[in-house]
Amino acid sequence: VVVVAVVGRRKKPAAEMPFEELLVFLPKEAVSIAKDSHGVALDFSPASIEKVEVILGKLHDEYKKRGSTLCQRGLALAFGVYIGEVIRKQAGEGRWERDHPQIGEGAMPLYWKGHATFPVAWCLKRLANGEEDNVWLKYRLIVDEKLKKTG
Repeated sequence: VVVVAVVGRRKKPAAEMPFEELLVFLPKEAVSIAKDSHGVALDFSPASIEKVEVILGKLHDEYKKRGSTLCQRGLALAFGVYIGEVIRKQAGEGRWERDHPQIGEGAMPLYWKGHATFPVAWCLKRLANGEEDNVWLKYRLIVDEKLKKTG
């Protein structure tokens, strides 16, 4: 069901979308997947990241049962950009880049308040590794702490 939600509504593959279009499409896709496949409403609030964590946990369990990684990157992109947009909204600034000079192509760093963070990688690791890569905890440790320091 989730595979169709991620891939089925696209007019063209994400790899063929202009980067700016992708940044608009992906968080909307995360909101749709959350609602349609999990009955969860995401509202771009910091608290909604905890809901994303629960969804990613369920998806991790599904992947573990099936022994498949099919569409993990697409889900990580959708939910990672969603988390990044929550960060941008809360921080009042931020810019996405497709690539990172040290990490490489497709790393999708989000630069904000002099800091680079990688919410897409957070989500990919959560889907692959499980609870040890909890995105809600990463958000709280990295983002909340950074915002407290910079006000």
